[in-house]
Amino acid sequence: MFRVIILLLFTNLFFNLHLSGNISKYINMKYAYFSKSMIVVLFLLTIAEGIRWYLAEKKQQHEEHIGCECHHDHDHEHHHEVHKIKESKGKKLKRFLSYSFVLVPALTGVLLPVATLNSQLVDAKGFQFPTLEDGNNKYGMHQVLNPDMSQFIGQDAFLDLVRKESKTYKIKDEIILTDDDYLKALEVIYNYSGDFVGKTVTLKGFTYNGPELNNNQIFLLRFGIIHCIADSGAFGMMIQFPNDIEIPNDQWYQVTGKLDTVYYPPMKAKIPVIKVTSYKTIGKPKDPYVYRNSFN
Repeated sequence: MFRVIILLLFTNLFFNLHLSGNISKYINMKYAYFSKSMIVVLFLLTIAEGIRWYLAEKKQQHEEHIGCECHHDHDHEHHHEVHKIKESKGKKLKRFLSYSFVLVPALTGVLLPVATLNSQLVDAKGFQFPTLEDGNNKYGMHQVLNPDMSQFIGQDAFLDLVRKESKTYKIKDEIILTDDDYLKALEVIYNYSGDFVGKTVTLKGFTYNGPELNNNQIFLLRFGIIHCIADSGAFGMMIQFPNDIEIPNDQWYQVTGKLDTVYYPPMKAKIPVIKVTSYKTIGKPKDPYVYRNSFN
């Protein structure tokens, strides 16, 4: 019976995530067909497990009925039955405990609200960078500012991809980072920042007061999902106002300004910076995340 309940809960969990649209907070929607297929599979498994449980119950009732008709009052049989009952209780307790570990995520996924990633997660993971001198990314899948897809497609393939994608942007005097090409545009700007100095860039995201910033600087970030939430990162750029500013974390802004580069000590490198010419506060988008829609 526990298996039927657990399967039913997981089926309901994935179904509700798709129905509410919250599935986009966990995976890149271009892989949505995987989770949709899982709903069908889980539903079929629930039916199969329900039938198996029903037949097992009927069989047990039949055996108990036969056992009652054939019962003999012997001490040996009595002790054997007591031992079987104790053993059965022990197995049921172990089964209940093991199922509880599976049941908890199914229940929490249904009952608890879906949280949106924000600056608190950036603080929790640490706003840290691999330096340019590091051969490998010692921070693993935790990425900040600059999307690096090389770990998914290989370094040579990634550089070739960015080179091809850069042709679309280099011919523009004004670049607007939309939800659809946010990560792609950032890849190009970070890898060819010198070619974009002086161009007008428009960017939107949530504010984050990173380490070692001047009083007129802040980061504007968005969480990007490559495949699923496990490989998400906080991607964006430093923005620099003409005067000192005090902006708390997690305020959504849209800024426009001229692109330049600035040396940022934590990264031990020059990074792009938008020198703001105009800005405005905006509401948090319906879908605050951005996704890598393609690798071609």
